[in-house]
Amino acid sequence: MGNFILKIQNIDVHANLEVRLKSRTTKEEANKEVERMIDKRKIFEGYEWKIEGCEQGGINRFDDKLADDVIERIEQEETDENIFWDGFTAHYDLNVGHISVNTNLEVQLKSEKREDAIAEVKKLCADKTSFENYEWKIEDCDEDNINDLNETVKNKIIETIDKDPDACIKVCA
Repeated sequence: MGNFILKIQNIDVHANLEVRLKSRTTKEEANKEVERMIDKRKIFEGYEWKIEGCEQGGINRFDDKLADDVIERIEQEETDENIFWDGFTAHYDLNVGHISVNTNLEVQLKSEKREDAIAEVKKLCADKTSFENYEWKIEDCDEDNINDLNETVKNKIIETIDKDPDACIKVCA
């Protein structure tokens, strides 16, 4: 691996979200809690939503559109199927799959020198098929949390890089 990381800010990708519920007793209580969250339509108040597998959260924007998308997804499925018991911390978690969320992406580059890293990024933008040769992930997350690196996402990444390729390249910590 090289000495540089390509970081892209404020990209909308599809990911799975999770939140720790306050319910600790039964799954029925957890279901009621989720129903109350939906009824009030204030699903973010008092809760720490995050992209599944991201310790730091990974979500840039908690807005009405994200709330509507999450509520719509929950209502499409049985709430019970999205609530899971976390035996380690004695809590229930609500997982909501495949939601469009604004986040930051990063990918490890192969280059050792900054000039080579800039050339590598320009080549990546010129040939979208090379996206598959890189392990794209959400910034500061250990896992691959992106559901789909589709053409729209690739085009947005390229558009962001084209504005200032040098600003997107960071030295590995």
